[in-house]
Amino acid sequence: MVRALDTLRRNNDGAIAVGFALTLMLFLVIVIAILELGMIMLRQVLMDNAVHAASRSGTTGMGEAQYLAEVRRIIGNRTMGLVDTDQVNIDVLTYTSFDRVGTPEPFVDAEPFNGVFDAGEDYTDVNGNNQWDADQGRPGAGRSGEIVLYHVTYDAPSMTGVLDDSLFGGDGAIRLTARLVVRNEPFDIREGSD
Repeated sequence: MVRALDTLRRNNDGAIAVGFALTLMLFLVIVIAILELGMIMLRQVLMDNAVHAASRSGTTGMGEAQYLAEVRRIIGNRTMGLVDTDQVNIDVLTYTSFDRVGTPEPFVDAEPFNGVFDAGEDYTDVNGNNQWDADQGRPGAGRSGEIVLYHVTYDAPSMTGVLDDSLFGGDGAIRLTARLVVRNEPFDIREGSD
């Protein structure tokens, strides 16, 4: 028995091969993760650029239906086919001033003074939808001189699954978001625009 253990200790054939295989697997996972991260960053930069270019169309007073189609077209062109425009979610909200972007509608905090809007508390319906909202923006591309928030989201499919959330029960997508706030140019409201 002692002799067999002694022989086993001295025989390390294949240890280098096993170490190399483990190191190679780790190296390949790192390389794949770097490639995946690079693709995510490329999509994000292209999407940011596309939203910036698309916002240019909205600031000039294009009709709403025509405008949203134009935004999708620009995003498709500017992202080189890496973003499926059918899966892009586009939210456009209008504000009267820059300081109102992303702020909740004002309300009177009643007892128990918790700083949170509770049902039944008085509020100012800034966007006119007959309910309190955590964001006072009004849907749409706005009128001449108004402030507009463009918020575009896209759940990008993962190439490899290395960096997505599928290991933790997610859907295997990586959420990309592009936001831009601009002021509409002065323009005339024309008859027949949406």
